[in-house]
Amino acid sequence: MRKRTPQRAIGFALFIAAISFFQFSRLTGGECIRVIHILSLLTCGAAIGVMLSNIFALIRNKNKD
Repeated sequence: MRKRTPQRAIGFALFIAAISFFQFSRLTGGECIRVIHILSLLTCGAAIGVMLSNIFALIRNKNKD
Protein backbone atom coordinates (compact mmCIF):
# COMPACT_ATOMS: atom_id res chain seq x y z
CA MET A 1 0.00 0.00 0.00
CA ARG A 2 1.32 3.43 -0.91
CA LYS A 3 2.12 5.85 1.84
CA ARG A 4 0.70 9.36 1.68
CA THR A 5 3.55 11.81 1.38
CA PRO A 6 3.48 15.60 1.42
CA GLN A 7 5.09 15.68 -2.03
CA ARG A 8 2.27 13.66 -3.54
CA ALA A 9 -0.36 15.81 -1.79
CA ILE A 10 1.36 18.99 -3.04
CA GLY A 11 1.37 17.66 -6.60
CA PHE A 12 -2.28 16.69 -6.43
CA ALA A 13 -3.25 20.09 -5.01
CA LEU A 14 -1.29 21.87 -7.76
CA PHE A 15 -3.06 19.74 -10.36
CA ILE A 16 -6.50 20.59 -8.96
CA ALA A 17 -5.62 24.30 -8.70
CA ALA A 18 -4.36 24.36 -12.30
CA ILE A 19 -7.56 22.74 -13.57
CA SER A 20 -9.68 25.17 -11.53
CA PHE A 21 -7.77 28.23 -12.76
CA PHE A 22 -8.02 27.00 -16.36
CA GLN A 23 -11.76 26.43 -15.99
CA PHE A 24 -12.24 29.85 -14.39
CA SER A 25 -10.33 31.58 -17.18
CA ARG A 26 -12.60 29.98 -19.78
CA LEU A 27 -15.81 31.23 -18.16
CA THR A 28 -17.50 34.13 -19.88
CA GLY A 29 -19.73 36.78 -18.37
CA GLY A 30 -17.48 38.13 -15.66
CA GLU A 31 -19.71 41.17 -15.18
CA CYS A 32 -22.38 39.15 -13.37
CA ILE A 33 -21.21 36.66 -10.77
CA ARG A 34 -22.80 33.26 -11.12
CA VAL A 35 -22.64 30.22 -8.87
CA ILE A 36 -20.08 28.53 -11.12
CA HIS A 37 -17.71 31.47 -10.63
CA ILE A 38 -17.96 31.17 -6.87
CA LEU A 39 -17.49 27.39 -6.89
CA SER A 40 -14.50 27.65 -9.19
CA LEU A 41 -12.81 30.23 -6.97
CA LEU A 42 -13.58 28.22 -3.82
CA THR A 43 -12.02 25.14 -5.41
CA CYS A 44 -8.91 27.14 -6.32
CA GLY A 45 -8.64 28.48 -2.79
CA ALA A 46 -9.11 25.08 -1.19
CA ALA A 47 -6.47 23.50 -3.41
CA ILE A 48 -4.01 26.29 -2.63
CA GLY A 49 -4.75 25.89 1.09
CA VAL A 50 -4.08 22.15 0.95
CA MET A 51 -0.87 22.78 -0.98
CA LEU A 52 0.37 25.37 1.54
CA SER A 53 -0.42 23.19 4.55
CA ASN A 54 1.48 20.29 3.01
CA ILE A 55 4.45 22.54 2.19
CA PHE A 56 4.54 23.68 5.82
CA ALA A 57 4.29 20.06 7.00
CA LEU A 58 7.14 19.08 4.69
CA ILE A 59 9.32 21.91 6.01
CA ARG A 60 8.43 21.08 9.61
CA ASN A 61 9.30 17.38 9.10
CA LYS A 62 12.64 18.23 7.45
CA ASN A 63 13.59 20.48 10.38
CA LYS A 64 12.91 17.66 12.87
CA ASP A 65 15.22 15.21 11.08
